[in-house]
Amino acid sequence: MKKLINKTLMATAISAAVAAGSVQAEDITVVSWGGAYTKSQVEAYHKPWMAQTGNTVVSEDYSGGLAEIKAQVEAGNVTWNLVDVELSDAVRGCDEGILEVIDSSILPAGADGTPASEDFLPGTVHECAVGNIVWSTIVAYDGSKTSGV
Repeated sequence: MKKLINKTLMATAISAAVAAGSVQAEDITVVSWGGAYTKSQVEAYHKPWMAQTGNTVVSEDYSGGLAEIKAQVEAGNVTWNLVDVELSDAVRGCDEGILEVIDSSILPAGADGTPASEDFLPGTVHECAVGNIVWSTIVAYDGSKTSGV
């Protein structure tokens, strides 16, 4: 199960490698995959956080990978604070030093008070990322259409 979770986990990675503390900034830029997925994040995460803090979340879309993050870091002009990346990119970006290391003690506790580091599925809190969704791909077929194949 752990391998399945690790293979299918999308991780939210902090990309402000050269701007320590930027996540606490009043306004933050959150980058994700666009479409209905980003709209769901705006409703579930951004709007409640903005209502609670009075701060603004700016949503931007990207097509994945580390190229844009790396370019910002290398130019010394990081404008993205939080980026939704695949687990493999979170691991590679952390290894390459272009993602910020996350102190898991700053993550909010669960509704029951459980520390965040103990409240996630095993393998979903990484040095530079925190899992936010688990997904899978299935194959379905009509057996009556494939008989004799």
